[in-house]
Amino acid sequence: MRSLLLWSLLLTPLCADQTDNLSHFAKGVFAEQRGEKKEARAIYESVLAKDPESYPLVTKVVALQSREDIPAASATLRSFAKKHRKHLAAQLHYSAFLRQHAPHDAIAREAALETLELANRNFPETDVVFSPLINLYENLERREDSIRLLEEQLSSANEDPNHWLALAPIIDTLYPRDDPQHGQKLARVMEKVSEYGLHQENIARRVSEYHRENGKLVEAIETLRRHLELTPYSHSLRTRMGLLQLSNKEETAGELTLLDVIAIDPDQSLAHGSLSKLYLKKEQPRKALFHRAEVLRISGGTPAQAIGVANEYLDLDEPHPARLLLEKFRFDYPDEAGIHARLAIATLRDGLTQEAARLFRQAEALAEASGNPADEQYLDADFQIEFAQSLVEANDLESAETRLRQAAQGLDLDTQPEKYARAVTKLAKLWIDQGKNEAPAKALLQRALSLDPNNEEAAELLK
Repeated sequence: MRSLLLWSLLLTPLCADQTDNLSHFAKGVFAEQRGEKKEARAIYESVLAKDPESYPLVTKVVALQSREDIPAASATLRSFAKKHRKHLAAQLHYSAFLRQHAPHDAIAREAALETLELANRNFPETDVVFSPLINLYENLERREDSIRLLEEQLSSANEDPNHWLALAPIIDTLYPRDDPQHGQKLARVMEKVSEYGLHQENIARRVSEYHRENGKLVEAIETLRRHLELTPYSHSLRTRMGLLQLSNKEETAGELTLLDVIAIDPDQSLAHGSLSKLYLKKEQPRKALFHRAEVLRISGGTPAQAIGVANEYLDLDEPHPARLLLEKFRFDYPDEAGIHARLAIATLRDGLTQEAARLFRQAEALAEASGNPADEQYLDADFQIEFAQSLVEANDLESAETRLRQAAQGLDLDTQPEKYARAVTKLAKLWIDQGKNEAPAKALLQRALSLDPNNEEAAELLK
């Protein structure tokens, strides 16, 4: 019914009985919806005979005729196009139809050429006309006509940037890239596009890329700067400008530009990623880490990437950002044991002991349920030591002691002496706090210090 209403509005009936004409057209719509294409075609053709001035009806008839009768469709389009030379859509439709359905027919090519040349006179400097016309000249090996028409467009005073931008692919087609004419003509196009169109994001990007591809980074940056003066909210091109500044060794300017981007919109992943690389280069790992975490927050990533960033935060004694990142990934990967294991540690260190106790148990349950031996790596000594601390805070001291013993026994003294020292230090402290096993506790602390002389907790407990 929406189709019927639309066509009823578009039609401009000229017959005496408008109601009868629309009623007949409606029968065609229903026949077409029932899949009765031949009946629909016959009905539409009879309506068109009464209302030959309706271009929407012409397109309807041609669409059905084209299914089985190309000559009839061509005749319908030709009749309308010849009577309505100032109807641009009809001229383009007819010429395109001929080029599509009879590309090798000389008569059809001549008709298409005549149609486009007339359209070019009636609608000068119109890219949807001169572009296919030049293409047709090229197919007919009429290079002189192609060049002549291109020169006409290049001499234009047209202020529509799309007119000039449409000339760029034509220049690429007509001239080899190493031909000086190619560079000169493309330079004029870009000059005009810059003059009239830098307020449009797609055009500013195209001009900037043109300069960049020609090794002119300063001009590429300046193009984007001029665009941003006209359109300050264009965040993607502000980011692009920052990247070009970094490429041009303008690190301070590039950094400030990218920081402006994320100050306006913190979810610009590309800006964060570029800042992360910049800060790594400048040996500022904390800043680099923040922006890497932001990229993962915005764009997502693998569990391994999230765990890697979270571990770096934990090594820097910053559990809060680690917890926030892992919380997001727990939502994305609810069955990932590694995410739960590291989230449990981050949550405990962030002071949320009750939530951490639940997460420790969930991590173990997920690892067991998965049956994947790789998940065991996340239930390592760090996990067991932190789990033990969680149990101590829950006053489950016996289970905590068991966890610490398991952690120490699972470590290789040759490759992980510091972790072993940490595990036995925690076990010794647990005994000392309970007032038991004083001699074994002292022996463990001495052992810990021999393995890790920088173990401040062991040294303090020995005092």
